[in-house]
Amino acid sequence: MRKSVLAIGAHPDDIEIGCGGTLLSLVKKGYDIYLVIMTNGENWQCKTKNVRIVEQEEASRYLLANHTFYLNCRDGYMQKDPTVIDQLTEIIQEVDPQIIFTHYASDYHQDHQTTYQVTSASAKKRTLYLYESVTSQHFNPDTFYDISNEYDHKHHLIGLHHSQIVKYSQRDDSLYSRVRTYNARHGLEIGVEYAEGFVTERARLDKLV
Repeated sequence: MRKSVLAIGAHPDDIEIGCGGTLLSLVKKGYDIYLVIMTNGENWQCKTKNVRIVEQEEASRYLLANHTFYLNCRDGYMQKDPTVIDQLTEIIQEVDPQIIFTHYASDYHQDHQTTYQVTSASAKKRTLYLYESVTSQHFNPDTFYDISNEYDHKHHLIGLHHSQIVKYSQRDDSLYSRVRTYNARHGLEIGVEYAEGFVTERARLDKLV
């Protein structure tokens, strides 16, 4: 039986930033990849829903994702709604993933916080791997994944979300630099060039020993 991974992000680009390198590696190991995008990302400067979704679809193809689910919550106004929890619960039951990635709980962005809360409620007793975003607070990972061989591909993957590259450049900032900085820092922690870090939640002892 093939193994599967479910990665959940609040907006188009969150998954690629937080765990894109790990997903690229897991594809090579034979995992099926499924993505869930909670919002359509249309809030930023009146960008249309279609722009962000086209970018996400390009990224999904690059990841060789089996399917991308869109829950179409309102960007910037996500709530821990029972209907959304039910939708995500159904997806988790359908995919039955061995690995679930989602946002870290402590984050400046409300949608990231809410995505974590909805995922936690929907996943029930399953182990979660919480990834870092550019707005995470007090992120201290306990699990690392070496993405040194995938980093150039991750860089390209992030660039497929062109609207977000432009957004950061208009602030005299660089999304590429931000991601490279913390992936290099996590790499240093385990003695490799680049790594993605995760906080594990509900890890079972029998899977660790």
